[in-house]
Amino acid sequence: MAAQVPRNFKLLAELEKGEKGMGAGACSYGLEDPEDIYMTHWRGTIWGPPHGNHENRIYELKMECGPNYPNEPPEIHFVSQINLPGVSPTDGKVDKNAIPILRDWSRIAAELAKNARPKEDPLSLETALISIRKYMDENKKLPQPPEGSKYEIYQ
Repeated sequence: MAAQVPRNFKLLAELEKGEKGMGAGACSYGLEDPEDIYMTHWRGTIWGPPHGNHENRIYELKMECGPNYPNEPPEIHFVSQINLPGVSPTDGKVDKNAIPILRDWSRIAAELAKNARPKEDPLSLETALISIRKYMDENKKLPQPPEGSKYEIYQ
């Protein structure tokens, strides 16, 4: 059985990677409040994929890493309004069953707990954002709300 990395160590590593911009160029993330010692509330940004209705748009997201993270996926909400299957039209909540990495997160975490961790962590805020961006690309022809609009709960 592989050793499990404590939640805060994992989140500190993710924070460092996000702050140094060492991840994917099309996504960024960081703590919502630098004083959040539990590292629960995060903000993310996705640059819309090219060649579709998301092109040249920047989407803002909120992510919450609960007490069981990384064994359970973060809860993710779009702050920026988006027309996307699996995203609530009222509050922007991402249905974890719509995004493969979020849907399979707990199973992958259980497998990782049994085996040595790979060099690149398949379960992170960054991989969640990249997966959402890929899903956006798969739905790039859907009409979108006006650029810059936010869900009412975030206005």
